[in-house]
Amino acid sequence: MYQIVIMDAIGTKAAILQATLEQRARDLNLDPLTDLCFNPAKLDPASPRVGVLFSDGPAGLAFAPDVQPLLDSPATVIPVVQSLADFAKHIPQNLRTANGLELDPADPALDKVASLVLELFGLLRKRRRLFISYKRNEAAAVAHQLHNALDERTFDVFLDTLSIRPAAQFQEQLWHRMTDSDLVILLYTASVHQSGWVQQEIDRAAGMGITVLQLIWPGVARNPATQIFEPVYLQPADFDPARPDELASAVVAKICTQVESLRARSLRRREDELVGPLRDSATSHNVTAAIHPARYVDITKPKTAEVIRIIPAVGVPDSESFHDPLRSPAGEPAPNETVLLYDPRHLIPAWDQHLDWLNTHLPVKTVKLPEIGKWIAAL
Repeated sequence: MYQIVIMDAIGTKAAILQATLEQRARDLNLDPLTDLCFNPAKLDPASPRVGVLFSDGPAGLAFAPDVQPLLDSPATVIPVVQSLADFAKHIPQNLRTANGLELDPADPALDKVASLVLELFGLLRKRRRLFISYKRNEAAAVAHQLHNALDERTFDVFLDTLSIRPAAQFQEQLWHRMTDSDLVILLYTASVHQSGWVQQEIDRAAGMGITVLQLIWPGVARNPATQIFEPVYLQPADFDPARPDELASAVVAKICTQVESLRARSLRRREDELVGPLRDSATSHNVTAAIHPARYVDITKPKTAEVIRIIPAVGVPDSESFHDPLRSPAGEPAPNETVLLYDPRHLIPAWDQHLDWLNTHLPVKTVKLPEIGKWIAAL
């Protein structure tokens, strides 16, 4: 069970955050009734917990006695304030060393706070990567505008004109960064479908199971092939009258909020692309596979009954991917072996070779998705 303690000095935020967390849990195939706990009186010391303090004035100082037991447990407490300008005046002394999060008027559902809670639980990965696909001569200004706005919201945004170093292999880098993205933002302008590069990016994103947020320009007909994407139909009034090639700032803020809300569903879909073949292979070889709410799969070896924990690694495995699985969830026995399952397609060859090298030197091993059937058969 994932335990969330919400302390609301504002008085209107607790119910909103709980509702959003319950929806994001459903996006991740979790059951809010059994997998989430919002009752501080029923906290289980063996289960992970995160605290959230909402404060907009001195009333927040009164929560110091509630904050301290969480910090001692230990748990992370997120201080959320109306404005960071007077942060120290609104937050108890025992929480002032934490970096505060400012409420965003464009995020009434508190999706940003919910995402941070899920990241702290490990249910969403901490890397927040996005990919912007666009036609340069039609949407460069909006692409840069979104890049800057999302960067301010702590996303790592790939934009071809900014994110590839000189002399790097352009196409390799492009696909490598796309495969490590939570979401693709497609700027669907008048002749975007005529761009060979953009069409390849659309096809690759769909093939990787990455959710595509499609921003459709006014008067542009939507291609039926993009019906699986998440559409946003822009209107003429959505553009800045002073700078017609850019979006109004309020529209940009709403797009950023929608990106935040789509991440959980997109990452779950990508995890399913890994877990599905694993489950099917286990079934075909009569091997027991238990899928856990914490996003891992335990395989029981038929001959020895040893447990192998499979961690689906969305995107590009890195050092954090190898380190995090070494920490078993509280109250659960450690597995006999831990394995990362990843899709090597579209990775830079040198990175894939590096993963092969790590596989021979680290306690956490790797299995490539195309080899999962062979690997299961050898157990």
